[in-house]
Amino acid sequence: MPNRVRVNLANPAELLELPGIGPEQARAILEFRAEHGPIQDAGQLARILRGWPVAEAIWEQVEFDPAEGTAPEAPGA
Repeated sequence: MPNRVRVNLANPAELLELPGIGPEQARAILEFRAEHGPIQDAGQLARILRGWPVAEAIWEQVEFDPAEGTAPEAPGA
């Protein structure tokens, strides 16, 4: 089983480990977290990535916990 990536805590390099996630998608995820807080579920992540094709395998590797209590990133983080 592939390693799961905790999307609400992952840094850019960790996000790039997800299938189909490139630099632009990772940046969109980080920007969303900085502006809106943690990503709650697969539906919300799909909306963030709606402009790009996403590999089905991503859903087996992404983990949303801890969604609650995840602080938004500090500017420049």
